[in-house]
Amino acid sequence: MIRYSPLSILIFFLLTFLPVFGQERISEKDFTVHYYSTRLELEFDKSKAPSSIKVTNALSNNEVPIEKTTNPNFFIINSVKPSQFYKIEYALNNAKTSVLSSVTVASKSASTGTITVYFNHTVDTTFSQTQNAVNLSNTLDDMLITCINNCVTTLDIAIYNSYSPSATTGIAGAINAAYARGVQVRVIYDGSTSSIMIPLLNSSIPILASPTTSSYGIMHNKFVVFDANNSNPNLPYVWTGSTNWTAAQIDGPDRNSVITIQDQTLALAYTMEFEEMWGGSAATPNTTTSKFGPYKANNTPHNFIIGGKTVESYFSPSDGTTPKIIEAINSANTDIEIAVMNFTRTDISSALLSKYNNGFTNINVLLDSSNPSGNQITTLQAGLLPNHALIDGASGIMHHKFMVVDNFNSASDPLVLVGSHNWSTAAETKNDENTLIIHDANITNQYFQAFASMYQIAGGTLYNVENTTDEKSVLKIVPNPNNGIFNIVSANNLENLELTIYDVLGKRIATQNFNFFNTTSMDLSTESAGFYFIEANADGKKYHYKFIKK
Repeated sequence: MIRYSPLSILIFFLLTFLPVFGQERISEKDFTVHYYSTRLELEFDKSKAPSSIKVTNALSNNEVPIEKTTNPNFFIINSVKPSQFYKIEYALNNAKTSVLSSVTVASKSASTGTITVYFNHTVDTTFSQTQNAVNLSNTLDDMLITCINNCVTTLDIAIYNSYSPSATTGIAGAINAAYARGVQVRVIYDGSTSSIMIPLLNSSIPILASPTTSSYGIMHNKFVVFDANNSNPNLPYVWTGSTNWTAAQIDGPDRNSVITIQDQTLALAYTMEFEEMWGGSAATPNTTTSKFGPYKANNTPHNFIIGGKTVESYFSPSDGTTPKIIEAINSANTDIEIAVMNFTRTDISSALLSKYNNGFTNINVLLDSSNPSGNQITTLQAGLLPNHALIDGASGIMHHKFMVVDNFNSASDPLVLVGSHNWSTAAETKNDENTLIIHDANITNQYFQAFASMYQIAGGTLYNVENTTDEKSVLKIVPNPNNGIFNIVSANNLENLELTIYDVLGKRIATQNFNFFNTTSMDLSTESAGFYFIEANADGKKYHYKFIKK
């Protein structure tokens, strides 16, 4: 139902003609969502005015009234509460088909939005920009046990493979203790694995094994949702990443990471995915309605505002994760770092090589030594710069599935892509997987610190601090590293050059414009030590450089 109101017209006028500072927005396929504390505003692209639109609360299935302004592209959802999902169904005026498009969007939560990252192997903190990455070594399972011990109301677990020393100790002991104190526990595990922990759980705890017929892949998730529906928005959070709960995976020598996010909206999205596999919201599973692998629907929100950061969430195989990996690759402006156990998709390797062949040379790849015949390592080694695509030869398995984009360019959009999803066809088309893309310089850099340690142990070098999108450097920074006093030099005279210097947080430090440029001296001696970035705009082209101030 569409209603007009003077208030909505006034709101649109203010948004159109007055500047909005600090406004949070995310672009969906056909429209942009503007986030406010009590409303969501949908702004469709000018060429995509909808001929019809309907909004439904995706959790209650109740239709939600929307307000329309004088602009046919602008709609308002009022009285929005935290952590709500809204299913937007619409048809575009210029659509070639009568089939409705459908997008689920989520309101912001009232949670802290705290994101924490843990590794179980060495990290190189010399590359730390704002926060040192945390190596928990063989105590990562202790952190999980602590989280389970702090759980209050509900505990939903989706784990591929697991181990525990007994029913009273380790992870199984913590789960059993949570159940004994009244926590609702639900567990999904892969039906094809040994999962030594599962028989150790209290027999009253409901469990569900994934199907093992040929039409399914594997239930490869490794996530936990804590207290998703708790009335205290600061209790729900998600634990996920690449780490299975076997001894080698969680304690080492296999190299893994875990990321925890304290956000009720994201926790509810993961609960929705869990309950699709579980077969409903009841305490016990319903095998009649449960859906795994290729039978799942793309029904969860994908974009979230968490602690002021944009976070994307995708589940496989329903949500099309591989195109999102390629999209992240194509978004890079200065550098790409990849650590993936299983990389067999030729469309992803083609995207990397296309990026490289268009002048983007700072690509660094680390793959595990397993499956050498299927991995794209030979293709990448032949197509990238020498010694930029390496095989991890350390003991154990390099089990990560993450990619860092633009770690050295906070003026861009630094992001890390992380989760359970290997870059394989099975992960894309059959397996149950989860992937997060976090757009945040700090979290991105922590993953870079982990990458740097593994990559250098494998024989790679990451100290090339000067970068440009052109193989032949247009500018040089001399010296680099420096004490804040340095020269920017060009081998040729440049016309209409703009130089902008940013610190690691994206703050603009200085801008200079030159009609004709050959060299200039810079003095940043009063600035803090660390990484800095230079964006050069010359003759309509952009070049990016980085330097270190000691």
